[in-house]
Amino acid sequence: MVELERDGDIQILRMRDGEKRVDPDSSGALPGPLDPDSFRRFLDTFMYRGAAFLVDEILAVDEAERCITARLETTRDLPFAQQQRVGPGHPAHVSGAEMVMATSSLGCLHAWFFHGCRWDEGWTGFGSRIHRADFKKLARIGPALRLESRELRSRVGDRRVVLRFEFQFWQEDALVYYGDQTAMFLRDLRPA
Repeated sequence: MVELERDGDIQILRMRDGEKRVDPDSSGALPGPLDPDSFRRFLDTFMYRGAAFLVDEILAVDEAERCITARLETTRDLPFAQQQRVGPGHPAHVSGAEMVMATSSLGCLHAWFFHGCRWDEGWTGFGSRIHRADFKKLARIGPALRLESRELRSRVGDRRVVLRFEFQFWQEDALVYYGDQTAMFLRDLRPA
C-alpha cells in the first residue's frame, strides 16, 4: 500500500514499510547524483508520463564507464502487477513487461545524460532489438530491485544514436533479470 502526503508543493509517497520517497511527478526531485534541473527537464519532456518511468532512485552514474545504477520499488504502482490474480501457485511479482519497460527508462537516461538526446529538441527513442532477455528468478513484490545498465556499444551521429546495453536487475543479491538490448534514438522525426 502506498499513501500520499504533501510537503508544500512536493508529494511524498509513504511505502508499506514506512519509507518515504519523493513522487517524481510532483517535483522532479528524484533522489540521486543527477542535476535536479536537468532531471526535471528530462521528466517534463519524457515520451511517457511519470508512472511509466520505472526508476525510483538513481544510485550511481559513471559517465566514463557509461553505467547507471538505480532502484525500482516493487511496491509502487506497477500496471501489470496490480492486475495479477495472486494465489499459492502464482505469487505477486514484477511482470516481464515491467522489467522490459524499466530497461527503456534506463536507456533513455543514458541517451539524455551521456549523449545529449533532448526530447524537447526533437529527439525520440525506440527499442529496436532484444538480443537476449533472461528472467532468472521471480522478482517478488516487496524488496526493491537494483537496476544496473551498461553501454556495450554506441554509434553516435548528429541525428541518430544507436546504443547496445547490458542490463542486470538484482533483488536481495539474486539476479532476477539479464538483458542484452539495442535502442535507437533519432532526431527530428516530427512532420514538417
